[in-house]
Amino acid sequence: MNPTSVLKPNTLLATLNTYIVEDLSSADIVTTSTIAATTLGDLAMPVLQMLTEAGAGADDIAVEFFPDKDEPGTPGTLFFWPGTRTLQHSAYNDAHGAEYSLRLAAFLPERDDDGAVYPAGFTLTLKLEASACDLIQKMPPGVFELIESDFKGAALPSGFEFLDDSEHVPVLPNMRRQFTKAISRAHAASNKRRGNRFEAVMMHYIWDRIEPEQHFDAVLAALVKLFVALHQQARRQA
Repeated sequence: MNPTSVLKPNTLLATLNTYIVEDLSSADIVTTSTIAATTLGDLAMPVLQMLTEAGAGADDIAVEFFPDKDEPGTPGTLFFWPGTRTLQHSAYNDAHGAEYSLRLAAFLPERDDDGAVYPAGFTLTLKLEASACDLIQKMPPGVFELIESDFKGAALPSGFEFLDDSEHVPVLPNMRRQFTKAISRAHAASNKRRGNRFEAVMMHYIWDRIEPEQHFDAVLAALVKLFVALHQQARRQA
C-alpha cells in the first residue's frame, strides 16, 4: 500500500467534524446534507478516473449523490452504478436497484452515553444483487488474487468485511473463498425468509481518523477493481 493517502480523507471530512448527531438542529441537518454532497462530490472525479483506469468505459458508469433526510447521521450517499445495464426509469431507482453498485457515504460524529465523541468518517460499500453474485462466481481466481496482492506486505485494514448481521465475514485474506462464503450465506438468509427479495451481498468498510489514511485508498481501490471486473464479466456474458 502507498505510505500516504492520495485522497486525503481526513481533509475531506474536516468540515463535518464539528457537527455531532445528538446536537443537530433542523437547520444543521440541511447544512450537513449540503456539506456531505460537496465532500462526496470531491471524491466523484477521482473515483471515476480510477474506474476508467481499471477498464470501465467512460460512458458506462452513472454517478449521483442522493441525500437521505431520514438518517441525519449519514446525510447522503454517492452511488456509482452501471448505467448501461439499468432500466433508466429514474436515477434513484436505478442506483438503488442496480445489480452491482459502489456506494460512498460520509457519517457524522456521534456522542455515546458516557459523553465520548466518535469522529466523522466514511463508509465504502460494494453491493451485489443475485445476478452480480453469479458473475462473481464465474470470474477467474486470478482476478481476486491480483486485487488481494495489493494488500500484501502491510497490516490488513480492520473492519473490511461482508456486511452480515449474524456473522462477521472478513474480506481478507482469501478474498475469493470469503466471497463464496458470503454469497452462500446470503442465499441461505434469503431462502429462510421465503421472500422474493435476495439478501444482497455487501463488501463494507468503515473508515475514520483512527484508521490509517492509506487503508482508505487501498480498500477503495480494491472495490473499484472488483466493480470493473464485474462490469467486464457482465459485458462478456451479454
